[in-house]
Amino acid sequence: MLKILIIAGELSGDALGANLIKEIALQHAFQNNSSMKKNVDTEGDVSEELMFQGIGGPLMKKQGLVSLYNIKDLAVMGLTEVLTSLPKIFAILGGISRYVKIWNPDLVITIDSPDFSIRLAKKLRKIDKFVPIIHYVAPSVWAWRPLRAKQMGQYFDHVLALFPFEAEYFEKFGLSCDFVGHPVTRQRLPDKNKINFAISKMNLDTTKRTLTLLPGSRNTEIKYMLPIFISVIKRLEYTFNDLEIIIPAPLHVSKLVREQVLKAKINVKIMAEEDFTSEGFQDCKYSLFTLSEMALATSGSVSLELARAGTPMITAYRCGFLFERVLKRFVSIKSANLINIISETKIVPEFLFEECNVENIFRSIYELLTQPKLLLEQKELHVKVLDSLVSKTGSPSHAAAKKILSYINQ
Repeated sequence: MLKILIIAGELSGDALGANLIKEIALQHAFQNNSSMKKNVDTEGDVSEELMFQGIGGPLMKKQGLVSLYNIKDLAVMGLTEVLTSLPKIFAILGGISRYVKIWNPDLVITIDSPDFSIRLAKKLRKIDKFVPIIHYVAPSVWAWRPLRAKQMGQYFDHVLALFPFEAEYFEKFGLSCDFVGHPVTRQRLPDKNKINFAISKMNLDTTKRTLTLLPGSRNTEIKYMLPIFISVIKRLEYTFNDLEIIIPAPLHVSKLVREQVLKAKINVKIMAEEDFTSEGFQDCKYSLFTLSEMALATSGSVSLELARAGTPMITAYRCGFLFERVLKRFVSIKSANLINIISETKIVPEFLFEECNVENIFRSIYELLTQPKLLLEQKELHVKVLDSLVSKTGSPSHAAAKKILSYINQ
């Protein structure tokens, strides 16, 4: 029995973890010429030859993970939210450490959430000096807090990176790092049936241009970004009569989004996740991206999702005063948009901190909507950037699983 501890510290890592578990199981079965007998329980399919325990969401559980804690207890962001959650986070760290002493896993995988992962790895190293510890999704040490790479070199055996330029930042501290590709490059684009379903479900007027608004997936992001976006919408409604504006709202923020939109009395349609199955919401969201003339989004990984759909965008970001001061002090790059960072250009308009205001955003949207060449320029850049994120060794989960299992086979 091969025992693997796998920890995803936030919901965004759940899909990565699920695909990784599935791929590890397939490759392990192939290597051992076994047929992977299955037992089905309430959590999903569990191999008789592999055992996955740790922390994960519904997708990881479906692949057989026994989750020891609720993943939502770790999914915190923003200075205030982090500080108030510290007792619970430290309790989870202690609980996992005590469990590892008893369970004695053959391998440990941490996914994203670098601060939590580094603290956990430090504790686990005191318990077992030899268990392989591998981190999936390299932290953005090239953007801020570069000394995290040095810290990780003390506790981790390997890092699996989503971007091709990241390896050098870890290797200079003696930590092995492989580029495995970015999962967004494997995202299937919606077919005609899914697009037609989205049009029907949201009652879209196809004679108008669709503008997608993405104010964020966390309550703190909605708090700071949606009021700015709403003010922009009011100006757009006054200026353009051919726009249809949609906000895809994830389950945990949809109530707040709905309240703010109703209070503002603006003509916006809300695509609320609770009105769909989980898979149906994602399909409809990607269909909406494909249909959109452009998107206005809070800075984050969604920029790559929009690029995959070929959707031109503007990104923006504001947060609390204290957290902004921290970011300004320690962030070493001038851009937060991954398309601009990877391409080393400023083709995608972005507005951070004080520049994130109604006037700047409205002016930029106006330019994009009235100058088609700017939209085309972005689309061409998207293709180049996404091509650079494809690994030559197969899908990200395949490449990651292959490297992980090599530590077991040593």
